[in-house]
Amino acid sequence: MDLIGFAQISSFTSTVNSKTFGVNEVFSGLSAFNGISYIYLGIMVLIVTPIMRVVLLIFQFLYERNRLYFIISVIVLFNMLFALLLLPAFIS
Repeated sequence: MDLIGFAQISSFTSTVNSKTFGVNEVFSGLSAFNGISYIYLGIMVLIVTPIMRVVLLIFQFLYERNRLYFIISVIVLFNMLFALLLLPAFIS
């Protein structure tokens, strides 16, 4: 792990603004071996993993014609996407 990148993120006077750090910058920073980009990539993977699991469960329950768990999975996906996409706009 790049200690300089970790120090930049964990500092209270950090010059890294996560609101302006886009996905394109993460992938372009990976080729430049930017430590912050690797940290953000790990965070993105940790966020996407449970969302993809719920999406796959929705398709599985739809294939099995299991209505109850299909509906529950859709509600869980809605809650996850609401918390990820809409809730931060109301907090800040």
